[in-house]
Amino acid sequence: MNTTIILPSEMCYLRLATVAAWTAAEIFSNSLNAENGIHDFCHAFKLAVCETFSNSVRYSVQSNEEKYVTIRFSSSNDRLTALVSDSNPPFDPAIKLPDIESFPEGGFGLFLVRQLMDEVVFTRENGMNLVTMTKKLMVQDKQGS
Repeated sequence: MNTTIILPSEMCYLRLATVAAWTAAEIFSNSLNAENGIHDFCHAFKLAVCETFSNSVRYSVQSNEEKYVTIRFSSSNDRLTALVSDSNPPFDPAIKLPDIESFPEGGFGLFLVRQLMDEVVFTRENGMNLVTMTKKLMVQDKQGS
């Protein structure tokens, strides 16, 4: 699988990012003939992509220039990857666990993404923020091994 979507950096496109992420996860899991854990895999993948898209939109700099978020889905063996990129200013991906007792409004997004995905890498190249997220699908044959 190698599919790319480019969406305007506006929150009204979150639903489209959601459907694209879920569909990519379903297509990927079906290609492996996976039977167990598909719903959890698809849900985790979708949630991580949507949280990353939301953060990108939320932190985009307001200007007269139209901004876009690119999401590229790719697969290799038993792994599905989403690369989310934007031209926002650089950010510090170093995060600490938010203080749950204080019920902060934000701060859980990147923490959640890191918990849901098997690998999350933040890079900056050519003026673009790149968030590469990979999720492994544990595939069992019909005998459960």
